[in-house]
This record gives sequence, C-alpha cells and structure tokens, in this order.
Amino acid sequence: MKKLKYILPIAVLAITGIFTACSPEDEQVLPEYSPIIYLEDFQKVIDGTFDESPFTNFAEAGTKKWFSTSYNGNAYYEFSPFNSNEALNVGWFVTPAINIDTAKRKRLTFQSAQHHVVNTENNFLEVLVSTDFTGDVTTATWTELPFNGPQIGNGFNYDFFNSGAVDLQGFSGNIHIAFKATGGTASANAGAYMIDNIKVF
Repeated sequence: MKKLKYILPIAVLAITGIFTACSPEDEQVLPEYSPIIYLEDFQKVIDGTFDESPFTNFAEAGTKKWFSTSYNGNAYYEFSPFNSNEALNVGWFVTPAINIDTAKRKRLTFQSAQHHVVNTENNFLEVLVSTDFTGDVTTATWTELPFNGPQIGNGFNYDFFNSGAVDLQGFSGNIHIAFKATGGTASANAGAYMIDNIKVF
C-alpha cells in the first residue's frame, strides 16, 4: 500500500501534463482579422431598392449591357449577348470608387457563373482595375487581374464559383474594379456570365 500511495499522485500529475502540453489552443494560429471595406451582394435587387447609379454600366460594342436578375432568392448581375443580332458585344460593369488604402490585406473576392458558354476564345469574362477611371472606360488605364473563373460546360450552367483571393497590393488610392464580358449573337459566342458577392478587404 505504501507504493500505491506514491504512485497515484505521480500518475495524476503525468496525465495532467499530457492534457496541458497537448492543448489545441497552444498550437492554434488564429486567422488575422481583415474587415471588409467594400461589399456588394445585389440582394436589394429583389425588393427593387438597388441603386445602380454609382456603377458604370457601359456597352463598348453592340447594345447589350449588364442587367440585374435573381433566382431562388439570390440576386446577381448578368451579361448575355443572346439574340443581340450583333456580331460583337462587349459590356463593362464598373464599381464605384473604392479607397484601397483602407483595406488591411488589399484583396478582392467575388463569385462568377456562366450559362451556355461553349467558346471561351470569343465569349469570355475579364476583371480589371483602374486608378484613373473618371467615367469613360475607353480612356482609363486598366490592369487585368487573374482570377478563378466559372467551370465551362452544360453541367456547370448557373453554378457560382469562388474567384479566389485576387491580389490588389500593387494599387493605392481610389480604384475602380471592372467586370468586362465579351460575346456575340452567333450561337457559339452567345453564352452569358454572372457576377455576385463582390468583396474587398
């Protein structure tokens, strides 16, 4: 019984040490908080209160522009050259000015989708940024940004995909982000693109 009297406290201390040394809190690295400085999810489109006036919605070629729509309670903006009767349609949708200096990480994320896109050489989506845009997309200087676009094919029609974290660290001051879609009335070029949940942080 003497041996048991000394062994029991030692065992308790050893077990306690195991739990304290392996505590998940000791090894967990918490993510750095990065507040969102710009957010547009277009949900006000559903009740008719969305104000498009701070955006620039411009048809560079043809007459088709981006338009708001919703499906199953989710609102978004779409560009479709279908039935335009024009060989080339190029539409720009440009955000209001965003002061990127107030962002902690200087990143952009958004979601994009497509439907009936078959030819990405002539029917595609681009994302660009400008620091000197004043209202005319044709006179501003634009830098194209790489992003993860939507999967193409009938099996992915209307499915939204995350862009990934798009790097904006090379920019300062007020910026404008543009979503530029290109297509045409030909059946191979008439697929549509959609955008949603634009965030800068």
